[in-house]
Amino acid sequence: LLICFLRKRIQLALAIVKEAAKAIQSMTLIIVFPVMQCAGFVIFMVVWMVYAVYLASLGEPKVDNMGDAAIWIPYQEFEYNDEQTKMGWYLLFCYFWSSQFIIAVGQIVIAMCVAKWYFCRDKSTISSATVFSSIKDSFYYHTGTAAFGSLLIAIIKMIRAAIAYAQKKAKQSGNKVAQAVLCAIQCYMWCMEKCMKFLNKNAYIQTAIFGTHFCASAKNAFFLILRNIGRIGACTIVSEFVIIIGKVFICVITGGVSYMGMGSQAEAGDLDLNSPIGPVVMIMILSWFTASMFMNIFGMAISTILQCFIADEE
Repeated sequence: LLICFLRKRIQLALAIVKEAAKAIQSMTLIIVFPVMQCAGFVIFMVVWMVYAVYLASLGEPKVDNMGDAAIWIPYQEFEYNDEQTKMGWYLLFCYFWSSQFIIAVGQIVIAMCVAKWYFCRDKSTISSATVFSSIKDSFYYHTGTAAFGSLLIAIIKMIRAAIAYAQKKAKQSGNKVAQAVLCAIQCYMWCMEKCMKFLNKNAYIQTAIFGTHFCASAKNAFFLILRNIGRIGACTIVSEFVIIIGKVFICVITGGVSYMGMGSQAEAGDLDLNSPIGPVVMIMILSWFTASMFMNIFGMAISTILQCFIADEE
């Protein structure tokens, strides 16, 4: 009955999914963009790890014993002063902000590519060159929007990290009331983070379409969602279903091919392997994360097409 009631909205969602696939097909280079994002993230992580290892080495070693009176087991831990602890929290904040900034820039680039495709009358003029122009425009005009949006997420993540640290201390002290209160706050902050990520995503799409700054884009995205909550909800459900099916399909195909390849090599004696199950599971896990990275492009394209359609309609 619910499907019959939402039939028109589901048909619209399916049409938007098809248009998103056409947009990606017109700009095949957009599929390579996650690789560029990963390269940027790896470069950042190399630098970040250097600072993290250096900071970890600043601690003073402390030898202590654990166990009862009969058996004493010596162990070593590191103690950090207040300044070093603050540096650690600052380094964690840098990680949250920088990683979210890389994600935000990628979302703006993809949204701008798809928006240009949607509003272009002559689709034959759209090519992979559109991706390069969108990258240039995103970095030139909208890095501030990406930085501010990612800053909000980073602040929420820092609050969650501080709450997790307080939860650990409360568990060590055995304070049940504090544990319950902190657990409730942690759940609330988790929900807030999810809502903020959803709002940021739609705000970046508004920025890509209209060129507005983050606050105006977030306000416009919020009221656009309220005005069209039925269509956006149906489109979100359909797109999530399509994305999950795509991930599962890629994961199963990759696992099946790997299993047959390793099995045939093991039978021929070319591969010294008792059972291919372990490596195949690892390959399937890796393929799941890889598929998620590329299917996120499709999800962002669907959301952008939907907002472009609503903006065009209004």
